[in-house]
Amino acid sequence: MSIRAVGAVALRGTSTGHIEVLLIKKRGGMWTLPKGRVMPGESDDDALRRELYEETGLHGEVGEPVSQAFYRVVKAGRRRRKVVAYYLIVQPTGTLRPGKQEGIEAVRWFEVSRALKRIGRPRVRAVLQAALTLLNP
Repeated sequence: MSIRAVGAVALRGTSTGHIEVLLIKKRGGMWTLPKGRVMPGESDDDALRRELYEETGLHGEVGEPVSQAFYRVVKAGRRRRKVVAYYLIVQPTGTLRPGKQEGIEAVRWFEVSRALKRIGRPRVRAVLQAALTLLNP
């Protein structure tokens, strides 16, 4: 059975006309997009809003789907398939703070070109690039 998760491509415009991307960094990890598991009985939208708030302190409306990532993880000694559905969240609101209880050590907005350099995994960079294509077809 696959593990279902959702991820946020949270974007905001700046006063200088640039687009910034919200990235998180877990303890000992790489910069990445916020994401988390969908709990039983929870919709993707509800899970994404919950995860975004728990990891970053921000709220936002879930926008259109961006892409999906598929990969293998080891949980409880078993190899499992993980499916992450990523969605756009534009102009989230709230007070930015790392979700310490979620193991998040840093949360930051990055200009797109810097975000692409900071993101550690190629599959996550591809998700951000897909989101940018949606915005500028």
